[in-house]
Amino acid sequence: MTMTASSESLLDTPQLQRRRLQARARRLARRAETLASAGRTAEEIACQSEVASLRPADSVAFFRLGLLYREARRTDQAVHALRQASTLSPADRDPREALTETLVEASRYDEAVTEARALLKLVPRSLFARDALSVSYLQLGRLDKALQVTGEMVWLDPLNPGHHFRRGLLFQQQGNLTAAVGEYSRALDMAHPDSETYEDAEEALEVLDDGQTRQILLLASEDRLFLLKLRRDLPEAVQDRGFSLSEEGLARLEHLLPHEFPDWIGDLPAPISRGVMGMYH
Repeated sequence: MTMTASSESLLDTPQLQRRRLQARARRLARRAETLASAGRTAEEIACQSEVASLRPADSVAFFRLGLLYREARRTDQAVHALRQASTLSPADRDPREALTETLVEASRYDEAVTEARALLKLVPRSLFARDALSVSYLQLGRLDKALQVTGEMVWLDPLNPGHHFRRGLLFQQQGNLTAAVGEYSRALDMAHPDSETYEDAEEALEVLDDGQTRQILLLASEDRLFLLKLRRDLPEAVQDRGFSLSEEGLARLEHLLPHEFPDWIGDLPAPISRGVMGMYH
């Protein structure tokens, strides 16, 4: 029996149409996986894009598409797809994390803050969200907020040297060298000697110490009273002038002073009267 066009159209019900579309979506999804294995990214994106169009309520389809766009550095499309995935599955942290990270990488910091805050509502103890907030706030010039968030990271994960190192960087940018040296020193104590964090903390301390040591030596060459105070109590004299050296920095300074000032070795002169000293406090 031959079916006419009219009889075929009668059998082509919405239910059958949906089944055909679902079957096509499954074939395309398998095809996308094959293309991924072959490293054919452009074709994989085309396949996954069609899968998402055939499954408009499927958050996973949009999530995969967003990751592909991100890998291909097609940022606007990645953001759109990941935002759609987050909307379709608001309780799923993965799409929102990927969206937040993509926004940070694209220097879209205001949007990144919005998404990271939403992620914190979903996962209140999220270090990932706080990390994104710290970076974004810093880039937006909101140093106080960046420090607050980084402090929360230290509180949540106090044995992670990376958090202490980042906090040190923020304190240094704030001009709080004492706090910066403290955080760098903690990071150095916690980090493995072969780790990148250890090297970064060690370098940061050396840079801070070296810069301050040059200033201290210059002051000592111009101010005899300051030089005498350095001889009597090196740590206190350094601190009184607003400097903050690490233990290694203090040791290096103590080693340098006799070489910089030939008369460093010898008896200390009589104590200077309080009236004269008062001018230097």
